[in-house]
Amino acid sequence: MSKSINATHYDRIPAFPDGEKKRAHVVNAIIETPKRSCHKYDLVAEYGIIAFSHTLPHKLEWPYDYGFVPQTLAADGDPIDVLLVNASGLFSGCLIEARIIGAIRETKDGVENDRLIGVPLPSPGAPLPTDEYFDVADMPRKQIDEIRDFLVRYSSEQGHHIEVKGIAGAKAAIASVKRCMKQFRKKCA
Repeated sequence: MSKSINATHYDRIPAFPDGEKKRAHVVNAIIETPKRSCHKYDLVAEYGIIAFSHTLPHKLEWPYDYGFVPQTLAADGDPIDVLLVNASGLFSGCLIEARIIGAIRETKDGVENDRLIGVPLPSPGAPLPTDEYFDVADMPRKQIDEIRDFLVRYSSEQGHHIEVKGIAGAKAAIASVKRCMKQFRKKCA
């Protein structure tokens, strides 16, 4: 019997759907935890499956879909995180092309732990408020603050020390993705 089973091959999905230059700031995102879930799900890379991780503290639920950009490796040893601002939640394991509009820069227990902020690409005939978001500065400040506050509270209630370093725009967030891609390639070389 083989050491691992990876039927889904998330590791083969490129970070950028059309290469790094074709569509500005568009990445592939894999949703681990759907919007409004009171549970946290994580990729178990060895098996290529998204599995239950834990239940959130009382009265907390994910405000938006949450997942990762494939073929990236962040400083915390996991793929870089992405929070997808979406009117309707998706499902665990869903692949979606997302426009990255910024990032919440933070450290978790002293380790860099940026959280990208993305939006779905526009769907013809179904306009969404996020269609006009190309940079985090296009979002209402209240929404950014709510996202930041949720991420801090969620991690803090798990016993982690979180320090928010700032909010980055789309260009800086994509630079983080590219840096994490290089780390992934080094690890796999």
